[in-house]
Amino acid sequence: MPIRMATSVTVRTVTFWYPARHLGITNWRVALAGLFDDELRPVRRMIAAPHAGEARGLLAAPGEGQPTRCAGGPVYLLDLAGTGAQAAEEAGARHDAWSATGRVCGRRPGRVETELLEAGRADYVTYHSQRRVVGDALIIMRTGGWLHPTGSGPQALIDHVRLAVSTLSEAAPDDVLVTVAV
Repeated sequence: MPIRMATSVTVRTVTFWYPARHLGITNWRVALAGLFDDELRPVRRMIAAPHAGEARGLLAAPGEGQPTRCAGGPVYLLDLAGTGAQAAEEAGARHDAWSATGRVCGRRPGRVETELLEAGRADYVTYHSQRRVVGDALIIMRTGGWLHPTGSGPQALIDHVRLAVSTLSEAAPDDVLVTVAV
């Protein structure tokens, strides 16, 4: 169930960033296999790196097909740039459709999405390409801190994803990302 925050932001997806040895975990296969339940559902938002096939058991909820979509895993097994590029391409197509028809995927966009669309193609694409990786909130398990938008306006949303992606750039290759639906 989405979380509506006091800032008018609705959180639907959360990305958890675990340090490689979070709580002494040395075998992420076991931890990732038991992570999801009725409360935490995986969201296959990320694309696995092409070399991830041999370590498929370390991916969180991997799907079938190429490229392999997953809910996360160790950073070295994820193609974060490819994930963002695919999201950018999809967002660009949605913005183009909205510009031509006033609709996105056959529906009228909601208030927040409309404001993002009206902010311009570059802002809309930037937001969605970066949100694909960090979700609506980024929880940093090393510190217990979390990053989320300070408001529901386009600039607050864009500032959030930029800060979250910048913060995430400090992740070590063995750190683990997992995206869940709330």
